[in-house]
Amino acid sequence: MNLRLLQISDSALPVGGYTHSWGLEAALARGLVRDAATLETWTRSWLRHALAPLEGVVVAAACRAAADRHELRRLSDLLTASLAVPSVRTAGAEMGEHLLHLAATWEWGRDAAARLGEPHGWQHAVVFGVLGAAAGAGPGDTLRAYFHQAVLGMITAGVRAVPVNHTHGQQVLAYLHDDMAALAEHAVSTPPECAGSGCPFYEVLCDEQTRLDTRLFRS
Repeated sequence: MNLRLLQISDSALPVGGYTHSWGLEAALARGLVRDAATLETWTRSWLRHALAPLEGVVVAAACRAAADRHELRRLSDLLTASLAVPSVRTAGAEMGEHLLHLAATWEWGRDAAARLGEPHGWQHAVVFGVLGAAAGAGPGDTLRAYFHQAVLGMITAGVRAVPVNHTHGQQVLAYLHDDMAALAEHAVSTPPECAGSGCPFYEVLCDEQTRLDTRLFRS
């Protein structure tokens, strides 16, 4: 068991993920998500069409290129340019900065954090991939861990906002395990030049969330 990989995929890691719902709150406002079943549908669609084909591909590529700072900068810039919604783009950079600062305090993550240098502007997916390599994990295991923490974050937001109880939340997580494994296998073999999400309606909801009258989450 890779305890270091478990550490960076811990949902309690203080990098700010709990302040975001990634558009879920706007979906709730529209009535698209209202119970455990619709939360499962929403999370699966987000995973398949938004997260895996973009951030997922970048995580795997960053893990492979962990020692190549020039390539890592290219990957981070690629992701920044590909995230159309400003609130999501900013969230990724802020979480990357927080994770990099945190890793610099760990004995096992210190060298990797130092190689990246200045924390400003590094997207979370890139930092996660680099730390996965520092933890001794390959791109596949790193990506599965990334998907797990991201999906759990979305489900946790649903538990807080739908509301869905914790038992149903864990059921949804279990139902998505096969999806995460299959999408990780595909993303690992996808070159970063082919990274890109194809879900305009999701982007509409993420942007719409910033204009809700009341919000629990920042994005």
